[in-house]
Amino acid sequence: MALLGIVVFTKAQDPHDLGIEQMKLWYNPALKTDTLPVGHVMLHNVNYPGVLSTRSKSITLELVFERNIETVSNTIPFFTLTAGLNVDNASNDLMKASSAMLALSYALPLDYNNTYMALGFQGNYSFNRVGYTGSYYSFPDNFDKFGAMYWAIKRDPLESGYNFGYFTFNAGASVFHTEEEQQWYVGFSTRYINHPYTEWDHITTLPTTFGVQAGYTAAINETTQISGYGNISFVSGSTTSSPEQYIGIRGIRKIDVNDSTAFHFSIGLGMSFHQALQPNLQLQWGRHLFAGYLDFNPPPIASSAYHRRSYALLYRYNL
Repeated sequence: MALLGIVVFTKAQDPHDLGIEQMKLWYNPALKTDTLPVGHVMLHNVNYPGVLSTRSKSITLELVFERNIETVSNTIPFFTLTAGLNVDNASNDLMKASSAMLALSYALPLDYNNTYMALGFQGNYSFNRVGYTGSYYSFPDNFDKFGAMYWAIKRDPLESGYNFGYFTFNAGASVFHTEEEQQWYVGFSTRYINHPYTEWDHITTLPTTFGVQAGYTAAINETTQISGYGNISFVSGSTTSSPEQYIGIRGIRKIDVNDSTAFHFSIGLGMSFHQALQPNLQLQWGRHLFAGYLDFNPPPIASSAYHRRSYALLYRYNL
């Protein structure tokens, strides 16, 4: 049998990685739709030749705790504890930013058929420094939009060169169904609920940012899966801020090596609206998953005026 799936979810502001389907708990703490504990690391490089380059590194640990209760079904409540660290740097020491994340969510079965409702909360403590003291650099509107440099400047528009730390509080909710032949989820997230100041003059605060997530998967046969994903997020009360939008599709094939061994290979293509096309490959063997992502910005994408070379590498281990 083959498996056909379509997944849609939102990419938020932290961190700035291409493997958004692996980083989803950063964006909505209630989007853990399985009970598999995992750890993963990611490296994301972006280069604007002759202008600027950035590097983002992240590590995430997802731990699941199931309630020890008697039930007639294998659908039982579970907690998810997620911890992560993301670090962004720009060339010539123009920008340094980091964010430590801790989240807790609880998933409660709604029936005996693997349908759950989940609620999660997340806290992030972040540092941001962009620019040099006494100097100012002007970047075009479409330059690195929704990337690490773009968000660093949003937090310190004067590019003061001073390091500033701030705490953000975020929350999310979801409903999901995880039956083998049919999987779907719907989620909603809200970030920066506490509206923290992000620079020393206490002029700039982060507005509340909302996101919506949804997904669907249906079985076709036992060896092939197709999935698609996308995103949208928008800022509360803003009439000028354009929302982040991302869509993609991926095909996954199970390949048997022998009677007891198999691996999964996938190829996909994503598009960040007005920014880039992002082809990707994944290989999963046993507990190990390896993924690679590229980033192109051909015309008529708005950012194509600034040639970009970007790639990301991800490794995930099932604990």
